[in-house]
Amino acid sequence: MKKSYPLIVTIILFLLTPCLLFGLTIEDEKKYGAQIYNEIARSTNINNDPYISFHIRKIKEKLESVANMPFDVVITVIESSTMDAFATIGGYVYITTGLIAQCEKEEELAGVIAHEFAHIYRRHIAKRYEKEKYINIGMLSSLVLAMLAPDQKAKEAILTTGIASAQSLSLKYSREDEDEADRFGSKFAESAGYGGFGIAEFLKRLRLSGADKILPQYLLTHPYHDERIKKLESIWKERKPIPDSPLFPFILVRAKTSNIMHGTPSDEIWINRYKKNISDPVAAYGAYLVYLRKGNINEALEAAGSIRLPEVKDLLYGEALTSTGKFKDAIETLKNVKHDSDCYYISKIFLAKSYEAQGEWKKALDEWSELTKFGNSYPEILYRFAMLSGRMGMEARGFEYLGRYYLAIGRIDQAKTNLEKAISRYGINSNEAKELLLLLDAIKKK
Repeated sequence: MKKSYPLIVTIILFLLTPCLLFGLTIEDEKKYGAQIYNEIARSTNINNDPYISFHIRKIKEKLESVANMPFDVVITVIESSTMDAFATIGGYVYITTGLIAQCEKEEELAGVIAHEFAHIYRRHIAKRYEKEKYINIGMLSSLVLAMLAPDQKAKEAILTTGIASAQSLSLKYSREDEDEADRFGSKFAESAGYGGFGIAEFLKRLRLSGADKILPQYLLTHPYHDERIKKLESIWKERKPIPDSPLFPFILVRAKTSNIMHGTPSDEIWINRYKKNISDPVAAYGAYLVYLRKGNINEALEAAGSIRLPEVKDLLYGEALTSTGKFKDAIETLKNVKHDSDCYYISKIFLAKSYEAQGEWKKALDEWSELTKFGNSYPEILYRFAMLSGRMGMEARGFEYLGRYYLAIGRIDQAKTNLEKAISRYGINSNEAKELLLLLDAIKKK
């Protein structure tokens, strides 16, 4: 296997030669950004949590509404204890569950993401690629090595250290880039309603906690210096308290318990915290997730049922009922979630699953159909919709959405195969087929 690496690097060099010689156009950035995404999606664990997916989407949409971005931003959450967030060319942002778990306030997470938006907005990554051409090879080589690694842990290790090492050694942002990203990012966050102090608060907490001394990956690719905080504080002299959304504390719990992470409280700590104060909704939810993972169904339901916060209780208890097979009760509970709530679309996921488990396929299909617009943020929606459509005899639509699912997770060959099958089933002259032919053409250009 090792003998093939030089050949792969040579092929990559050949493919990128026009880009390396003549600089990056906007279309180049989109193309290579998509290629990097496809390799990452194939080579590591992408987080598949509906709460995290929908909340990150909400932050993204708020930031996009105030920032005139040169690209449609794609945010991908990687399942990793590494504390990292980085942007690549073409509008792609990556953030790990490890970093999300280290945030204490929503404004910190929004500040980190806004900072990455600013790097894209000011084209810092593309400009550095143009200056130091060889970096493309180093990064893509790391991705290929990760893809060829013998097991999943090795893949993740090569991927996270490979990309981060390439960036920290060669793509490490200059002080000017960081200052500019801080300035623009904090303005984006402020305009979006998150306040301008988020990134500064995140960096200050790293310093106060001593986390900066162990060099978390985020600080390798985003050089830390005290002047950054001072400059941000000089921009935003008056700090207004920014309340977290009702769901945010529970999203942090899910990030902390999604993987075995450095510094993550153990199962016993969550359970003991809950037993000491059963009225603490965050502790109760953490205990629920631990009990559920251990198979202690009754204890899980009891913990989830103790959460009385009006904004979130129906969603959280409905999730618990779905997860423990109490589908009829889950449906009645989840129907109570209000349409204007942040919980609404997440609740629809569990509602659709409960309907499907009850054998009420038509109702389940209606719920999944309403959710397909969020498929790129939470691809499981596309998969579930595809599978249920096929099961109900809608073969063409099943292949179409299976193709869209594979496209969303970076499995391009499988996406093409299923989209071609959909075109055949729809009929080449149908409107659906014409739309899918355009989609296939766009895929081939990437």
